[in-house]
Amino acid sequence: MTDDIIANFYNKHLKKWFKKNYKYLLTILIYILYQGNFIISLISSFGINISKIPRIPRIFCFAISDLIYILIILLMFKKEIIKGLKDLKKHFVDRALISINCWIVGCIIMTASSFLISLVLKQNVSTNEALVRESIKIAPLYMLFTCSIIAPIFEEMVFRRSLYGLIKFKWLFILVSGLGFGLLHVLGSYSNPLDFLYIIPYGSMGCCFAYLLTKTNNITLPIIIHMIHNTILVIVQIIGG
Repeated sequence: MTDDIIANFYNKHLKKWFKKNYKYLLTILIYILYQGNFIISLISSFGINISKIPRIPRIFCFAISDLIYILIILLMFKKEIIKGLKDLKKHFVDRALISINCWIVGCIIMTASSFLISLVLKQNVSTNEALVRESIKIAPLYMLFTCSIIAPIFEEMVFRRSLYGLIKFKWLFILVSGLGFGLLHVLGSYSNPLDFLYIIPYGSMGCCFAYLLTKTNNITLPIIIHMIHNTILVIVQIIGG
């Protein structure tokens, strides 16, 4: 009897839910594989030691790997991205204004909270930011490619588009999107529990990107603004470094 109830529930609800949301779940899975360097690990499984490859070819391998992931995501959401570009072209002024406003609000909250946190922790930037700056010094062109193209597309498709598809309540989506985005930028680099305070500045920008998506239903806009934001930061760091 219990097995029949479970089977009936699966057929009526879960199966329908998975069919409707499989693309979002697959996107999250691909992102997890990307974070785990799955393609690089796959190459290493054939006996190729990536770490022993000369620096330039090694960076090229990572760039190709990143590109493969992004091409898969772009193909999955091709129609939606094209639709978003058409919407941007048709309502350019309105879309540009709301995008810039969301970005400015995000930048203000991000800058103010980062400054206050730096006073508490007595450090200029988060550990994540410090690692990014160090990577920019080592491989500026690769980091420009990764931060300006790969990260914005991937992060917006995961933390905005996929979560927006999975979470139907607007403000819950915005909160979860911002929190997840903030955690992403802290979990892999924190050195002490207080570093989790940096979830606030990173998460605030993530919330603004999420709000932009809910207002326009156009994922292309947060991708573009995210690209512009990251590109400015990387170029400033390259010039200043």
